[in-house]
Amino acid sequence: MSSKTRRAFLSDSGKVVAGAIALGSVSAHALTTEHEHGGAGDGHAIDASAENTCATCQFWGGMRKISDDKSEVVAQSMGWCNNPDSPNHMKLTAPDHQKTGIWNKWAAL
Repeated sequence: MSSKTRRAFLSDSGKVVAGAIALGSVSAHALTTEHEHGGAGDGHAIDASAENTCATCQFWGGMRKISDDKSEVVAQSMGWCNNPDSPNHMKLTAPDHQKTGIWNKWAAL
């Protein structure tokens, strides 16, 4: 067993955790910037009539809203696939990700 003291171990562990948090925050910022297609946080607009698209699927668990005229879905993030029949089940997908054969229209549309 190592001769490190508990205090030294906790100090080193804290540095690793702080580094991981910093790296995660930089990665999250890069991911958010990459997926913003509108201006200043407007999100990603998807045609509401689009089929086989994650943002218009009943099972997609991302942040989204329907425009006032119900012509488009505005997605603010990536989302979890909650469809047990999908190969992407329990995985993050982009709002414009296409998947045929397992898509179910979002009931709100």
